[in-house]
Amino acid sequence: MNGLRIEQIEKKYMTAETGQKESFALEPIDLAIHEGEFVSLLGPSGCGKTTLLKLTAGLLQPDAGKIRFGNIDITLIPPESRRFSMVFQEPLLFPHMTIGDNVSFGLKMQKVAKKERQFEATRMLEMVGLAGYEGRFPEELSGGQQQRAALARALVAKPRVLLMDEPFSALDPGLREDMRELLSGIQRELEVTVLFVTHDREEAFEISDRIGIMSDGRLLQVGTPTELYEQPASTKVASFLGLKNIIKGNIRAGHFASEDSGIEFHTGKPIIDGKHFLILRPEVLRPITSSSKPQNDSVHLKGKVSKLKFKQGSYIAQILAGNQQLECTLSREEAEELEPAQAIELYVNQTDLQFVEH
Repeated sequence: MNGLRIEQIEKKYMTAETGQKESFALEPIDLAIHEGEFVSLLGPSGCGKTTLLKLTAGLLQPDAGKIRFGNIDITLIPPESRRFSMVFQEPLLFPHMTIGDNVSFGLKMQKVAKKERQFEATRMLEMVGLAGYEGRFPEELSGGQQQRAALARALVAKPRVLLMDEPFSALDPGLREDMRELLSGIQRELEVTVLFVTHDREEAFEISDRIGIMSDGRLLQVGTPTELYEQPASTKVASFLGLKNIIKGNIRAGHFASEDSGIEFHTGKPIIDGKHFLILRPEVLRPITSSSKPQNDSVHLKGKVSKLKFKQGSYIAQILAGNQQLECTLSREEAEELEPAQAIELYVNQTDLQFVEH
């Protein structure tokens, strides 16, 4: 299997004050990407995502660690010899060339015959929805069409790995959605390995087989979208994924007590004593109603409704439990029974309690 392996890759930058390599862009990172897998690097701006992508492409050299493709160490192999393709935020098409010539340019550099170049360019333009655009120039295309052409140019060379650096971030929301669907379909059809950089949670969750969460030059957690959402490894991961129900407390002999909200309960599972954070996804917090059926060992929380809101097809209640602000997802029927300042009792099944140490 020709997978991509990033092993203890490290990159430092020189600080202006000392001229020494002291500022970490990337602390040692390990990441394995299987052949044909779509992996996204997700994190805020400046966290090291693009640096890791450029190291993988060979555009930067690491200070330590190795990059392997299959069983081959490619760390010192120049970019043009890796057979990786890269798509950037801007299409970077040659303005003086037609779209057909832009797409086939890489094949021309590889000394591929003209007839074959034209055939492959036409085939790839059809795949990205630009059939018949071979004779047009970049200035005649919209931003979304230019990015489709850039994608075709990257794929026509049949890359071993496709590297993408926030390729859709400059497009409006509708076009971004279209491009995500297009890329996802093409990736499955061609079974190309993709390493994709984004700061957009929705984008990463929609198109990725697995996601690596990055922050401050570190890879915090890697998993499927479901694994990350249901089992975040830290409060930093949970917060970046938009999970707001994070309660700081302590566990002693299987008993959790929050620090300042008055929330206390038995965990029902063996957990090492000490400081912990409780993470509750909004959909696992359920209001107790005449029709609800809490499990016998479920945890109950009391509070007051502070706000009700409707967001993208979901009803969300903000609940003040002691000094702790919580959010829970409601059905329309449940939301219609509530109003601000109303007392409410919630329950959560013990199997849905998620504890992390930091």
